[in-house]
Amino acid sequence: MPVAFTVRNPKTTALRALNYSPASEAFRRKASGSNCSRLGSLLANMGPAYGSVFTRLDCERTYGVELLSQGDMFSTEPQGRVIRRDSMPVPEDHRIKKWQVLVAGAGTLGPTELFGRSILADGRLTDKYVGPHAMVLTFREERSPLSLYCYAFLSTAAGIGCVRATSYGTKVLGLRSDLLSDLPIPLASESVVEKIACLIAESVEYRESFAAEVSAAREPILQIPEVKEAIGYCKERRRRCLVWHGDLPTISAWNYASTGGALEYLQRKWSGRLSDIVRSEDMFYGPRFARIPSVAPYGIDFESQRDVFLLRPILRRIVHPGCADRLLFVPDSALLVGGQGQLEEGNLFGRVELAAFNSGRGAITEAIFRILTPEKSSELMFAYLSTELGLAFMRNAAVGTSVPKMNPALLEQIPIPDTDSSTRAKIVAHVRSAIHAKEKANAAESEAIRLVSQEIIPKWLN
Repeated sequence: MPVAFTVRNPKTTALRALNYSPASEAFRRKASGSNCSRLGSLLANMGPAYGSVFTRLDCERTYGVELLSQGDMFSTEPQGRVIRRDSMPVPEDHRIKKWQVLVAGAGTLGPTELFGRSILADGRLTDKYVGPHAMVLTFREERSPLSLYCYAFLSTAAGIGCVRATSYGTKVLGLRSDLLSDLPIPLASESVVEKIACLIAESVEYRESFAAEVSAAREPILQIPEVKEAIGYCKERRRRCLVWHGDLPTISAWNYASTGGALEYLQRKWSGRLSDIVRSEDMFYGPRFARIPSVAPYGIDFESQRDVFLLRPILRRIVHPGCADRLLFVPDSALLVGGQGQLEEGNLFGRVELAAFNSGRGAITEAIFRILTPEKSSELMFAYLSTELGLAFMRNAAVGTSVPKMNPALLEQIPIPDTDSSTRAKIVAHVRSAIHAKEKANAAESEAIRLVSQEIIPKWLN
């Protein structure tokens, strides 16, 4: 909501009201007699690749590097676009290193926008590359208590507001490095800083454990000989044609040729189908409804398609639309599929997320396709359908032109692998360990942000 406040020392280089916030002005007033540092004084480097312009040259994964968009940086499983490394003028400036803080540096000031929000680089992001819209902060002492505390501060509501106050532009805002460097960081006692830093480090450790467990859950699927053969069919990106011997439920060539024969091959090899596990009525899109803003404790939390795949969902509060809760909320065993979008590499369309990984627990947008799998099958189905082969099969069910959607009849015919009990037990164990790690990571980071928000910042604002 709009606010009014006074500024004691306006800068001649920043005359817009946008470039001032009540929190940052309060921090500056108390900085002379209290423990406060400028962000720039803690950094060795700030955004060396921010704002760079280059042409992205796509290539095969073997020969390229993974370029992350802003949304990819914040996703649970970052998956970017593969480009040639020499597309970038100075590639090393774009490479992500562990313990860097990545700030979304382009966007608008909407309450649910990524602009101004930060993420700490862990093993999931290391050695991937950022684009020109990411402001990368490299601390002088990486992994030091002060650097981790600073990240926790930047992740609070006040911290996000302070970062957004360093923006410039009109329609799509950017960040001014001079104002961001001058951002005051209110500090606490050494023991409190150490406690918060330990929580952030714990969160990073659990996030990396989560990624390792998810990868381990998929490995038994990827080791099935038929899966290896099928991936070989659909891995190469090229124009395809084939002779189809099965039914023709659609007249779109995409639904038969996009997997390069992998679908037909596995339908011959495996007798099981997705329809054998999930009933037709348990695969559906959500209902369309008006999203009327509300304020807690009224209304319900709402997640967009982007939020479902984010590490920390940014929820909206809306009035309950009046439809059945079964159409809005999903059980932990459900698979959430990006159900609207484009087929380009790096897009959300066709990606699969297990509902148990979703920390938002809000009502789900109609753009997400729900697959309500039985609890005994959810781990296996997630491990299989979230692989590279699973993504190809999900996208193979796309129908439409400008914005494709899923065709449930085609999804029902996805072949399901035959696995023995020991393989299923391994997959279940790894997925459940991943759920536990994700919960612990979110809890540790949330507690660190809560400590800064509720026990440190109020002392500086009084």
